[in-house]
Amino acid sequence: MESRPVSATYQVVAREPAASKEERIRRLGHAMGLWDKDFDYARTCRQVFRNFDLQGKTVLEIGGNGIFCLWAALRGAQEAIGLDHLSRDTEEDHAAFYAMTEEFALPQARIAHGKVQEYNGPESVFDLVVSVSSINFLDEKSCIRLRESPLAVMAYEKIFRRVARMTRLGGKLVILDAARHNFFGDLAFRNPASPYVEWFKHQQPEYWAGLLENCGFGRANIRWAGGRFLRDLHIPYIPKSLAYFGQSIFRLEMTRVR
Repeated sequence: MESRPVSATYQVVAREPAASKEERIRRLGHAMGLWDKDFDYARTCRQVFRNFDLQGKTVLEIGGNGIFCLWAALRGAQEAIGLDHLSRDTEEDHAAFYAMTEEFALPQARIAHGKVQEYNGPESVFDLVVSVSSINFLDEKSCIRLRESPLAVMAYEKIFRRVARMTRLGGKLVILDAARHNFFGDLAFRNPASPYVEWFKHQQPEYWAGLLENCGFGRANIRWAGGRFLRDLHIPYIPKSLAYFGQSIFRLEMTRVR
């Protein structure tokens, strides 16, 4: 892979000696436009990964721009692959990501292009699969019709079986996303904290868990995540009743059991 130049400004941000690697990545990510300056990279990643030991593990991130692959690699993952089904099949779409991997010497983190339905990943290789704000985009039309169409259910079960085949027995799947039901959405109002969420395109975590149980996963663990302001107060999770009046963000963790 050819070396990608990083500007002097980015290098100064990345190499500030007083800051931790996590903080330097946060600042550099902001400078490169991967996220806004208020994004708390470390706390968000801890909310996603919780206490999962990433040392020597293999990780697949479905959707997104690879920011969780960077964290996994930083925490000692042997391999961290970001599967981006939205970009064109070119590394130019992820120039900032690859500049970060070079700047922080994280060659085990990389981006693969294409839908998970088409991804020919090896079987039983991933210790952890992560989907953050992407589960409904895997097949959006089917996601909307899941509760009324057996064909839509079959489409998603096919996706989940493919994910299960790539996950080691005992490996984990973590989904972080918005639920279907929210106080503002149920009243047909715009949620001030999540104004662009189209709630009808989402499903409850219990529904996802039910589908996944048909596809080789089990031991569902559902938590409701606090948003940015609560993370700043070191409150990563909240009761379901409070989440309903907030952003309705859930964290579903399941284990491959067969």
